[in-house]
Amino acid sequence: MVVRALIASTAAALLVTLTGCSDGDPQSNCATPPSAPATEVSLLPARLSFAGFATVTHVQKTQGHLTVRAVTALPIDEVTVLIQDAVTAAGYRPAGMDNEGFEAEVFFTAGKYAAGQALVRRAACEGQWDIDLVLIDPGSVPTPNSPPASAGR
Repeated sequence: MVVRALIASTAAALLVTLTGCSDGDPQSNCATPPSAPATEVSLLPARLSFAGFATVTHVQKTQGHLTVRAVTALPIDEVTVLIQDAVTAAGYRPAGMDNEGFEAEVFFTAGKYAAGQALVRRAACEGQWDIDLVLIDPGSVPTPNSPPASAGR
């Protein structure tokens, strides 16, 4: 009798434990990521949009740099081209791409300056990719005809 009760309670505890494990599945938290607040999205340069291919989750502007984080479910080969198109539409020029299939980088210039990079990596959620884009603020890039900062002193 005691053995049966012990087996039954052990089986019940095992069932509860196993059920709890399925609730802890990292994929269960993989709903569509929340969009960045409008105040952050407003920091994006004119014409820079990830609409239609990624959800922008965070935008920050600090000391002449713009950082954008986004998530997409599109294949990495397609995403790298769409990022390049989006950043080019904002006035930057593409400067190259490196795609290893599990991670990719897209590089940009502004005038004669290296102006930024997008890094695409597998996200924690299966089938999703994290995008980290860092660009120099277009307003901080000297124009080709502007005098050097030390001129006139």
